[in-house]
Amino acid sequence: MKRYSTEPILDWFTLVTAAIRTIFSSRWPQNWRRFKFLFLFTVLWPLLKIVALPCLMLDYVLYPGFHKIPVKEPLFIVGNWRTGSTMLYRNIARDTDNIACFTFLDAFLPAICLKRLVARLQRVDRWLGGWGARVGNKVDDLFLAEYSRIHPMGFMMPEEDEHALLVDLCSASMFELFPMVKRFRRLFFVDQEMPRIQQEFVMQRYAKLVRRQLYHLGPHKRFMAKNPLFTHKIQSLAKHFPDAKFVHLVRNPVNTVVSTASLFHFVWHETGALPPTEQDMDTVLEFCHIGYQHASHCGDELDEDRWVNVRFEELIGDPAGTIRMLWARFGWAVNPNLDDVLADAGTRQKSWRNKHTYTPAQYGLTEAGIFDEFRYVYDEYDFPPPAQVSAS
Repeated sequence: MKRYSTEPILDWFTLVTAAIRTIFSSRWPQNWRRFKFLFLFTVLWPLLKIVALPCLMLDYVLYPGFHKIPVKEPLFIVGNWRTGSTMLYRNIARDTDNIACFTFLDAFLPAICLKRLVARLQRVDRWLGGWGARVGNKVDDLFLAEYSRIHPMGFMMPEEDEHALLVDLCSASMFELFPMVKRFRRLFFVDQEMPRIQQEFVMQRYAKLVRRQLYHLGPHKRFMAKNPLFTHKIQSLAKHFPDAKFVHLVRNPVNTVVSTASLFHFVWHETGALPPTEQDMDTVLEFCHIGYQHASHCGDELDEDRWVNVRFEELIGDPAGTIRMLWARFGWAVNPNLDDVLADAGTRQKSWRNKHTYTPAQYGLTEAGIFDEFRYVYDEYDFPPPAQVSAS
């Protein structure tokens, strides 16, 4: 197990080398945005690691009971990208009395002592009039405004806790800066391709992060997480959290594939990871295929009381009803104050619109071609075929 603790350092040197090559590449003009993200990742990551290590050790002194916190029936929301997982996740997370999850900021504060320090600073800031919060909003605008066009983001918003593994470089989410899927396949496809001993290393790291977050927010709460990359960790999650519940969100492949292509290329182009005219549809299609196939396989393996399929259309049409259905399916008691939370969530979601527009042709795709390639998904979930296929 110990030999895998050095792999993140080797991965970091690989990324630094890639960053240097990119900076000196003449393939396309470098811009400030690319330099900014390369700097943040290759320079600030070691600083974050240096700060995090002693703080993580300090947790054992200040909060010695955190590693014994039971994680009872955690909820994991899985499925391909662009299937409505963020919507469901943030609606459920509004029940702060009973639900614990990660915010985007939490992902970069792995230690309990860091989380508690920031919480105290926030209380002082509110007493002083909230000037620090206003500075935080400016930081949001500086780094996350562009991404919010396609995926609403903010440092204080509930977000994917996969980012928390970046502290150990055990997360495939760094593909946003470095689309090097072949080099880091073991981090993408954990259940399928990561060596078993390394799976243990990564999942033990994650389990400790979860327990720290529960200790900080309240051990009595139910932990919840969502991440498309978790779709490739379902078996590992089920093993390390034996009573975990899974919600699998599924959407018509025509919408999923094109929207995922839009998301990936938006991120890669915005960070300068790919030139403006370059595309990588092989990666998009592979992620979508393996996401559908692995989730279907895992759903067949898990008991019915641990796994629920939810269609995108059902979630959009009745988000409050979807959440109630999940609570009933898992046998969980409903918070007496949840009615108001769900009613407000339903009102908000009725006005939901995607602000980012795209078409299959932008990515060299057609609806008929997607239907042919993902016909097995249409058969399994009884999705209606695209209009151009029905008409032919």
